Order: sequence, then C-alpha cells, then structure tokens
Amino acid sequence: MKKSIIAFAVLVAAAASASAATSSGTLTVTGTIESSIDLTIESAGGTTSGTGTAAATSALGSISKYGSAPTGFTLARGASNWTLSSTVGVQVNKANLTSTDYTLTAQLGSAPASGVAWKLNGSTLSDSAATTLTSTGTYGSTGSYSWDIVVADSAAAAAIDNSVNFTATSN
Repeated sequence: MKKSIIAFAVLVAAAASASAATSSGTLTVTGTIESSIDLTIESAGGTTSGTGTAAATSALGSISKYGSAPTGFTLARGASNWTLSSTVGVQVNKANLTSTDYTLTAQLGSAPASGVAWKLNGSTLSDSAATTLTSTGTYGSTGSYSWDIVVADSAAAAAIDNSVNFTATSN
C-alpha cells in the first residue's frame, strides 16, 4: 500500500510539472541622454508672482513721476524724465553638460511705449535685437541685473506693459 501511495504522489507531481507552461520575453531599451539648461526668474521689483519659474510677472500698478515708487523699486526724478530702478534675479542650472558658463541675453517682447526706455545693466532693450547681459554666467547662482524703466515727461499717460524675454545659451 505504501508503494501505491508513493507511486500516486510521483504521478501527481509529474502531471503538475508537465502542465506548467512558461514563456519569456525581452524589453530592449534605447535612449540618449541630452544635455540641458533651465532658466528661472528668481526675483524682480514690483509685486512679483511666479518667481522660481521661467514665467514670472511683475505688477507695478499706477506709476507717476511725483508718486511713490512701486514695491522693490526706487524712483529718481530728472529734469525731463524719471527713472524706476530695481533688479532682476535670473538663475540658470545645467544637467549632463560640460559647459562651465553661459551667455544670457534679453530682448523686449514688443516695441516699448513711446517715450519709455527699458534698460538692463545699463543697455537699452529693444524688440528687434537681443542684448547680451553676460557672457560668463555662473550656473546654479542667481545673477542680479540692474533694471531701469526710464519715462520721458513727454510720454503719454498710458500702459507701458511689455515683457522681457531672457535666453541662456551654454558656452
């Protein structure tokens, strides 16, 4: 009887292993690591939102030669114009890149209002050509750039809305 039980157990085990099916497959993965840089606006004068992103907004509110300067700005009154001054902080980070520094340029998004000049680091910005702010920017640190909006006394009372488009290029 013992032999019958052992024989039965061996038959059951053999039948179980004979009915197990297996299959296999392979996933081949391909890809290429690309170098990249990331630009963020870290600070700006005015009531600023979106800092730490590439799309910050600075609201100046109503501005005038004889009024108060907007938050984060100073106001200088000249004989025939007035200047709002602040700074803009821009940070550029890198990944998978051997470049040791970068070039940062700025350009206005549209033509400035008549009688209004936008300046960064003393250079007047336009909508037709980029202005170089630095050709040796340091990755991972926030560069601070002087920002001036110069308004002629002859400028019409109107919105001065515009955008400053920054471009970082690895060297």
